[in-house]
Amino acid sequence: MALEYRDDLLEGAAVLDALALCHGHGSYLPRPYRETGQRVPLDLELRTDASDVADQLVRHDRQYGTGTTGDIPVALADGCTDSERDAVRAYARWEWIAAQEHWPDV
Repeated sequence: MALEYRDDLLEGAAVLDALALCHGHGSYLPRPYRETGQRVPLDLELRTDASDVADQLVRHDRQYGTGTTGDIPVALADGCTDSERDAVRAYARWEWIAAQEHWPDV
């Protein structure tokens, strides 16, 4: 069950990261983010969502030891930096690439 959940996290992280990369590089919303009623730019929202899902993957891999590419970054905490958010996204990206390399040819 834990591996199926991980697969879902990995796929979600990869999709959100790809969408975020299509919108360029930049900063993230603060953690925690509090709604202000103002519209949030799509690129900020995508990058933030991508890092939040990647963070869930990091937490899962730390708990169950399911990472395959090496050092697992620290999980995100309130007040985390943009570089910490970038690190969890990069980790999810490398995990996705590694998973694709291990799929049998169809």
